[in-house]
Amino acid sequence: MLLLFGIVEQRTNFVELLEPALRARFPGEITFYETYLESPVADITSYWGVEAESLRLRFAQLKPDLVITIGPTELSFAVHYHDKVFPGVPVLFTEVGTLQFAGKSWPGVTGLTVPVGLGETIDLALRLEPDTQAIALIAPPNDPFWLEATRNQILRYREKVREIDFLGRPGPELLDKVAALPPRSVVLFDYAMPSSGQPPLEGLDLIDAVAERRPTFSAWPSLCLNHGCIGGAYEDRAKQTLWVAETAARLLSGEKPDDIPIKHSTDLQVEVDWRALRRWHIPVSALPAGSELLYREPTLWQRGRKYFASGILVIVVQLFLIFGLLEQRARKRRAEAGLRRSEERFSKSFRQSPLAVAITRMSDSRYVDVNETFEQLTGWSRSEVIGRNPLEFGVWADADQRTAFTRQLLTTGNVRDLEVRIRRKDGQTRTVLVSAELIEVEGEPCALSAAADISERKQAEEVLATLGRRLIEAHEEERTWIARELHDDINQRIAIVSVNLESLKSDLPGSEVQARCRVEETEQQVRDLGIDIQALSHRLHSSKLDYLGLAAACRGFCRELSERQKVGIEFHSDGVPTNLSKEISLCLFRVLQEALQNAVKHSGVREFQVSLQGLSHEVELRVRDAGCGFDPEKAINAHGLGLTSMKERLKLVDGQLSIDSKPEHGTTIHVRVPL
Repeated sequence: MLLLFGIVEQRTNFVELLEPALRARFPGEITFYETYLESPVADITSYWGVEAESLRLRFAQLKPDLVITIGPTELSFAVHYHDKVFPGVPVLFTEVGTLQFAGKSWPGVTGLTVPVGLGETIDLALRLEPDTQAIALIAPPNDPFWLEATRNQILRYREKVREIDFLGRPGPELLDKVAALPPRSVVLFDYAMPSSGQPPLEGLDLIDAVAERRPTFSAWPSLCLNHGCIGGAYEDRAKQTLWVAETAARLLSGEKPDDIPIKHSTDLQVEVDWRALRRWHIPVSALPAGSELLYREPTLWQRGRKYFASGILVIVVQLFLIFGLLEQRARKRRAEAGLRRSEERFSKSFRQSPLAVAITRMSDSRYVDVNETFEQLTGWSRSEVIGRNPLEFGVWADADQRTAFTRQLLTTGNVRDLEVRIRRKDGQTRTVLVSAELIEVEGEPCALSAAADISERKQAEEVLATLGRRLIEAHEEERTWIARELHDDINQRIAIVSVNLESLKSDLPGSEVQARCRVEETEQQVRDLGIDIQALSHRLHSSKLDYLGLAAACRGFCRELSERQKVGIEFHSDGVPTNLSKEISLCLFRVLQEALQNAVKHSGVREFQVSLQGLSHEVELRVRDAGCGFDPEKAINAHGLGLTSMKERLKLVDGQLSIDSKPEHGTTIHVRVPL
């Protein structure tokens, strides 16, 4: 993508701003070509003809996609020689005054006109020099357009200031006129860039000399800024560059110039030279809001802030390091003091703990330290055990328990509430509950173990278990006696009454219909009573359990309960040993009775599954339903549903009870009893 600039020498800074803005808005590749139009000293027509022919030959083989002109002279040249030099190429212009070109248009040409801030510059001069009584206008006599425009703006203040005209070619004699100006005068340079064929303003040093003698302003930045003038109001270069870049991107993308109307900008930016403000003792606060201050000398901090910042940063870093070292030192002291206090507390707790505490090395299992409670529990003094392995004096009564303890400690790093038996020095065996944790002592892994003597508690538990077993046995014996009495005595007597009633019914005359009916009803009631007593007898004690075994008794109970409660019970048994002990058989049978009766009563369903299975080392019983379920923990805590009775029975035969139940998700009672 090719782009040609027609520019004058004093406007290259605009190109430097335009190029990155355009590349940011146009995705294609752009190649920039720049050319200059110099102000001729001879006939302008013949000069432009030669320049046009030179450009035509230069770009004959490389046709540009867009021509951007900067300045009124360049625009006039591009319009006049457009068909000869750039036929069919769109032209985009800028840096053209709105007052000169407003209302004009050309085919294939669009652009941006910019305001010339003549009135705004005069306003700025009177704002910064409020006591001004005269404005000296330095202007060429052969440019009546801008001279008239400037005079019209000064007329706005004719009641406050008077105009002093210095017309003609500027020269050294101008300094004498400026020096003779009355007090409270300011100078206004009104030199627009020269028209074609005119020489540029001669001697820019002259402007510097004038600006040294009087506060000087100009609406033309090239004559004012950086030449001693205070400043003026100029086109907003940032907005101007943005509009030109966006329009150029549109034209390069294929839009037609005739479809993009010429824009007449009104944006002005006040720019002043900070050095001139200082020379004339004008405070910065007097400037209008939003003014741009140029050439401001950096302060001592601004000139050396890189070094100051580096020095301050070094000092701050050093301070932080010093504070950090002091804090680290303080933390170290606090940590050491805390460690000493912790060691003292640990030593005190270790020595006076009611638990038997011991520290042993993991490498050789030798004792590192023990407390007084350990000495009392084992009967071995501290001096006798330190440095020795517990195997040397047989502290562990069961070697398998010691192996399991060590394996678990190495695997998980801790042991919780392991029940072991130890042997005292006097040969007495005690039961202790041990917990242990892996720790480091002087960088070496050790085991810190704490043991509580539970021998008396174990004895009490055994006594309670024996008492519970005896109570259950007495309960079962009582139930057996009651069952036999019901079955062998009361049930037989009821059967005799039933037979007598049947005989009585047959002896009644046929005419006694009402009496016969009452006898039949009584006979049926007695017969039903006998059936209920027989069922109660079976529930109290199942003779099948004694003679046919656990599986047959469970199957018979399920059948009887199903007929009596009108529910469906699916029973399945597999591999149940026939030589089960009476305690295991009775325990499982009672658990089944309790579980099924609770399920029928509380589940809300009419179908149940019972599974009884014999495995290699245990017997499993499962009772399932798909009912409403319950919270097992709440049920046990509330002593409901017979769960406590079931757990106590299973404890006597080392059995385990697990309940899988959730509200609205059914219940499974799982019982395991080891053989």
